[in-house]
Amino acid sequence: MRRHSAVHTASSTTDFRFFFRFFLAALFALPLWAGVVSAATSAAKSSVSADSEPASRYSKGLLWKIEAPGVAANYLFGTIHSDDARVTALPEAVSRSLDASSRFVMEAIIDADALVRMAEVMFFNDARTLEQVIGKQLYTDTMKALAARGIPTLGVEKQKPWAVMMALSIPPPKTGEYLDLVLQARATERNKPVSGLETVAEQLAVFDGLPLPDQVALLQDTVNTQSDLEQIFGELHQAYLARDLAAIVTISEKNKPGDERLYDKVMDRLLAKRNLRMVERMAPILKQGGAFIAIGAAHLPGETGLLYQLEKAGYRVTVIY
Repeated sequence: MRRHSAVHTASSTTDFRFFFRFFLAALFALPLWAGVVSAATSAAKSSVSADSEPASRYSKGLLWKIEAPGVAANYLFGTIHSDDARVTALPEAVSRSLDASSRFVMEAIIDADALVRMAEVMFFNDARTLEQVIGKQLYTDTMKALAARGIPTLGVEKQKPWAVMMALSIPPPKTGEYLDLVLQARATERNKPVSGLETVAEQLAVFDGLPLPDQVALLQDTVNTQSDLEQIFGELHQAYLARDLAAIVTISEKNKPGDERLYDKVMDRLLAKRNLRMVERMAPILKQGGAFIAIGAAHLPGETGLLYQLEKAGYRVTVIY
């Protein structure tokens, strides 16, 4: 009954259309959040050091061919979770590789059950309120930040700190046609099987599983840096359009939170552990061959990144675009 109540609160007190867009953005923004706030420490250190390996091989490029003897080539495409028209206009090399592939794989599939799950976990299902958890001053500052961004505030009082932090960490939506969804739609139109490497529950657990004091600290940092976000987003998009993975890591490192303990903890959950899980789940897909796999670009570079991990697993990894 409590879980149903949480979902009911979300739909009855707040514009459902906003929450639908937020759900999509929040899920797809997990790696974008990593790019805006920070990148995994090991990835950052290895990817920007001069002439280091594997950084020198995997510092630039978004589309990579993953090959092994005896199977059709696979493709790994680094995305940015954005609806910017410059991003969603697919380069010819990307369109061609996707069309030639036999299946499409993305980070997670969003369906009706996923939306319900998101609504369940982002709200407190007990008597707690956001103001009680984060304190009066931060609550006041948070409400001002939400209002300044044009984000509805009805229902916010029952949201968990991580959910509010995520809402304040993503660019204002323009079309809602995020790159991930554009790729998924193209694959579906061409009757390709579509699957996800992770579940929505696993992705949400990155933040929902954090202790409340850590969630509050992340929200405080996000509120404090609102004035810098537009510039950071701009720099991040420029680096992405230049296909410069090393620059993305540099921007990330420059804008990391001041709390090193929390920084390391969140990045371990957000990138390092998820990279290991993704590589493990990609293994049977890559053995079949012919897959086009789209994953946030922050997951690609560095010693813990997917490209180097696939190389260590014996695959030939070659940049295409």
